[in-house]
Amino acid sequence: MIRKISILCFSLLFTITSLTAGITGKISGQVTNTADGEPVVGVNIILAGTILGAASDLSGNYVILNIPPGVYDLNISAIGYANVTVRGVRVEIDLTTPVDIGMQTEALAGEEVVVFAETRIIKEDVAASQKSISADHIIDLPANSITDVLSLEAGITSSLGIRGSGSDQVLLMVDGIPLRDERDNSPITSLPLSAVNEISVQTGGFRAEYSNVRSGIINIVTKEGDPNKYTFTISGEYSPAAPKHFGISPFDENAFWLRPYLDPAVAWTGTSNGETWTDLNKDGVVDTGEYADLNGDGEWTYWDRYDRRQYKGFEGWIAVSERTLADTDPANDLSPTAAQKIFRWEHRLNGFIEDPDYNLDLGFGGPVPLVSSMLGNLRFYASGKSNY
Repeated sequence: MIRKISILCFSLLFTITSLTAGITGKISGQVTNTADGEPVVGVNIILAGTILGAASDLSGNYVILNIPPGVYDLNISAIGYANVTVRGVRVEIDLTTPVDIGMQTEALAGEEVVVFAETRIIKEDVAASQKSISADHIIDLPANSITDVLSLEAGITSSLGIRGSGSDQVLLMVDGIPLRDERDNSPITSLPLSAVNEISVQTGGFRAEYSNVRSGIINIVTKEGDPNKYTFTISGEYSPAAPKHFGISPFDENAFWLRPYLDPAVAWTGTSNGETWTDLNKDGVVDTGEYADLNGDGEWTYWDRYDRRQYKGFEGWIAVSERTLADTDPANDLSPTAAQKIFRWEHRLNGFIEDPDYNLDLGFGGPVPLVSSMLGNLRFYASGKSNY
């Protein structure tokens, strides 16, 4: 029993570690004395506002692991040295942010040294093209979905194809969990934008922690509530009423599904008996005006053999009426006009778009009321979106 419990705990620990590796980043560097360049041992490096930190070793090196993506300030302190603050340190998904720190000795308490971190152009731990999109950047984009955001990036199509591949060859992960439709392997992108903290897109050079991927990885990390305050975001989009299709409406009388039943040229006598042009002067050429009103209704609409090939064959309402009159049940007797009226009633929906579209995206988070301070700054973040 004890052995089974140990195996279960080890499996859970391995799973949690694997998930964390795909949704967090790290900060590493070396702490040195600015006077002589020698490493400084035992320096405390803390991420402001968090419990994450590290201490420098005998070589002055330090590493802070499992940092959620975002922008942080580093507080550096050691006995005999002036405190240092490094502001604006950017941590990205699955990447290492290098921050080397220089410290000045002091005999008495002095002023704090503030340094602003600089983003390096070349990222040493990236072997392929990788793009990180932060929540602050997403706010400025003309987009209301994850698909819209990603399609604005170079090399990504509106269907989330990367480098010319299909979306079924892309791995989309949310907080380390793959989200894909098991039927066709396509990514599921219904996550609200208000819940997104950062999006990372990587093409090629995938690490061993990723599997079942060929063209690219889309890694999404969601937001966490602020332990000190409540935040609320809302975004919306309004679109006037407009068709959701190309060409005429499928409910139009000339649509493919309705025309054989409603076009006077063929609706009564059938598509195989429609009006045809006739060579009245027998010269082998059908001239303008040479036609025959074969069904005698005064309509001169022309259905040639090409029209007949494009539409479903229909026997005509006259034949439908004759069939109802031929049986022994007088209750279903119909005239041709009555038969067509019943058809129109059964297909009476107009299908035209009259209502506008609304897209709403809301997010709300912060400390859990009443119990947050008792449970280690317990916090929450809830989001949702609605399209109607």
